[in-house]
Amino acid sequence: MRESSIEIDLEAAARFTLERQHLLERTPPDHAIAVVDDIMGLNAQGALNFQFSLWNRVSELSRDFIPQALFEERSLVRSWLMRDTVHIIPASRLELYRAALKRPLMNEWNRWTVKTGKKESPEAWEPLYPQVLERLEKRPLTMNELLEEMGWSGQDDKGNLSRLVREMSHQGLLCHAASSGPWYHNTEHAFARVDRWLPSSAEDPPEEGKSLGELARRYLRSYGPATVSDFSYWSGMRVRDARPAFEAISDMTEEVSISGQRRKYLVLKEDMAQLCGTEDLSTHVRLLPQFDALVMGHRDKTRFIDPSHKSDIFLPRAGIAATILLDGMVTGVWKIRKHKKNWRLELSPFRNLSEEEHGAINLEVESLHYFTGFEINALITR
Repeated sequence: MRESSIEIDLEAAARFTLERQHLLERTPPDHAIAVVDDIMGLNAQGALNFQFSLWNRVSELSRDFIPQALFEERSLVRSWLMRDTVHIIPASRLELYRAALKRPLMNEWNRWTVKTGKKESPEAWEPLYPQVLERLEKRPLTMNELLEEMGWSGQDDKGNLSRLVREMSHQGLLCHAASSGPWYHNTEHAFARVDRWLPSSAEDPPEEGKSLGELARRYLRSYGPATVSDFSYWSGMRVRDARPAFEAISDMTEEVSISGQRRKYLVLKEDMAQLCGTEDLSTHVRLLPQFDALVMGHRDKTRFIDPSHKSDIFLPRAGIAATILLDGMVTGVWKIRKHKKNWRLELSPFRNLSEEEHGAINLEVESLHYFTGFEINALITR
């Protein structure tokens, strides 16, 4: 039984997470891969989103860095991972993430595909795996190329093949390869065999139980203080599947409470001293993109988002708005769109901003201009 938990204030919890998310101070560019590792992946739903996520955390980032790391060096890899959505993680971590997430994600995937009649049984598509792997033996293929190689045609076949590739990615057999289109907009993806695309590991595949515990440990290091429910939300697994992960690392964790919150939170024992620090949040602005790791990291988002503005950020049809992070709190939303040769940036703060805050936002917009090379016309709508 745990002893009485230490109480911390909400700002201390926010400060700790922001520091671990590299959002208090940008990291030097030679640590960019480590940053992706520290935040446990870039959500890759849209090239601008993952580019902006890393730009917010790394100083003097080149917009060529991620494509080169993905497709040339292959130090990063893109695949379906947390919440069954596409993420970019260090290639060296893929086996860990797959071992931890494969069973719970496949359970949900099989439940959905069978329930909706996409396949007859959980094992129905497994005889097709060797056929896909054979076609990908020599090189990665786009979905259209793979469709032709399989001798399939029509929208129904294309939909089935897309789901088959996704399932094989969950199984650890496939990953995304190169993409076409400009750096800010991927138009078509190729898919590759993991054993051909990434260097093979000489070690035995990690065990699920140990991997799940390690994933939970790394999650607390990056997103703590947090609950099992938060980890369940972030990973996409059910709470009953997530709970054993925290039980496996119970000797490494400490229970804390946050002022004004009823829940009990967990943090790594080794992080307690930093969590209880007294430094104030430094004045700063970050223009976080849609689906940024910070916004998607917890089920309970009150340390960063006022509940009264949650509906402004979490939109219908699973949309997530890009957000203005000001002094550690989400203080507005923004969107950027191409208009002829220029880009329109609309910023919509939730409250009136001071002159100093306007100036800080303008500096970030200027930094965004230098990173993207876009001619940006910015408008603050409030």
